[in-house]
Amino acid sequence: MASLWSSLEQGVFDPQKKRLLETVRVWKTGRRKKMSILCLVVDTFRPMQPFLVKVKVDRGEQYKVAYRWPLAELKLVDGKTLDEASLDFDLHLDKVYKWTTNSLDEKKTFIRCLWKLSHRYLAGSIAFVNVPSCAAEGRQRPQEDRKDPAEAESQEELSMYQEMTPKEAADVLKLMEEYEPLVNNSVAFAEQLSNDLHVLDEANLRAIISSEKQVTQLMSNIDEALAEVARVEETLQIYDELLGSVKQQMDHIHRENSLLHRIVSNKTRLMDEILFLTTQLNLSREHCDALSQADLSSPSRVKACIAAAEALSLCMNTQIHPGYRKLQSVAEQLIMFETLKQNFESSFISHITNIFEMQGNAQIPFLAQPIDKPSAPSHALHHEELVPYTPLMAWLRKANPVLFCDLPKVYAQNLSRLYDREIKAFFEQAKTFLLGRRKGNLHLLHHWCPDPRARG
Repeated sequence: MASLWSSLEQGVFDPQKKRLLETVRVWKTGRRKKMSILCLVVDTFRPMQPFLVKVKVDRGEQYKVAYRWPLAELKLVDGKTLDEASLDFDLHLDKVYKWTTNSLDEKKTFIRCLWKLSHRYLAGSIAFVNVPSCAAEGRQRPQEDRKDPAEAESQEELSMYQEMTPKEAADVLKLMEEYEPLVNNSVAFAEQLSNDLHVLDEANLRAIISSEKQVTQLMSNIDEALAEVARVEETLQIYDELLGSVKQQMDHIHRENSLLHRIVSNKTRLMDEILFLTTQLNLSREHCDALSQADLSSPSRVKACIAAAEALSLCMNTQIHPGYRKLQSVAEQLIMFETLKQNFESSFISHITNIFEMQGNAQIPFLAQPIDKPSAPSHALHHEELVPYTPLMAWLRKANPVLFCDLPKVYAQNLSRLYDREIKAFFEQAKTFLLGRRKGNLHLLHHWCPDPRARG
């Protein structure tokens, strides 16, 4: 049992910060093959709470906790019968558990420990039926019950002998020196000691008789002291019961305070999460209107659309817990963001495509007057028209790279028509310029050289 006790303490309960009070080996009634160990433990920290623990033993002689019940859930202990030879008992918890012990002493010790824990921590709330009074109200400690019988016997034998004090040893030596002549004659020495003892007894008897009143007074004082001690013990018992109920109330208050702290903490965390969601996933009504209308007809409205698109990107890129996406409000908000994004993308692409088409269909300037030299037309106006849309193009590149990659193709397809016309016009202009320059040279030559032979 000592090895079982130390194994349970070191391997099971010490790591859980529990203190082992009592154990009993049991089987379910009618199923003796499966042995379990019922343990009574308490917390090593305040508030101390008792528990009933069922420990199983596996094939490797390893102990494992199978069930654990707070002792407050125990309603009744049934000893089955007042016959002390019975090894069965029942515990009424969430259901009735029927157990059979291996030893009657273990059963009595276990029930006695249950009774003590009930009165110390639970104000006697556990009912005990069919239990002998000696088993329920015994005062012997469980550690004393587990003491080895051989060790107890040796201690009783040692208690019969008492070592002499140094003063007593000195008196014996002095007596032997005083009667040294008689020591060699043991009979005379024994007679002398007997006579001295008789004289001492007579003197003690006379002293007792002479002090009868003092003895009577002393006995009366002792009786009064015993009565006072009994009253003090009764008062202490009442105080102990009152303190027991106060302790239960304080433990209850401590548990309630712990629950209140946990509720406050949970409310704070919930409020923080709600504020985070409502702040990060909130898109103002102005931004929603700007994205829904997608009006890009003026610089001020283009700036409003740029600000709304950037705010939408911040909302959509917010990292949230995957579980939040299952919330109806969050899901609806994310769907609204995606709808606004797709609608604005479609409107913006349609608008920028119209600009590309208009630029591609633009008319080149007609040159009616002679020019000094040929030159290609400038595209600065076209570029200036597209510059305000640069932030939106950057936004589209991050939001939808596929659509962004299609826009350069549309731009090249439309502007290529303009470039074709400008190139043709440029060559026509160059041809006209060269023809005009040739006619001018012939006219000058005719002016300076009127003789046709000279021109030849």
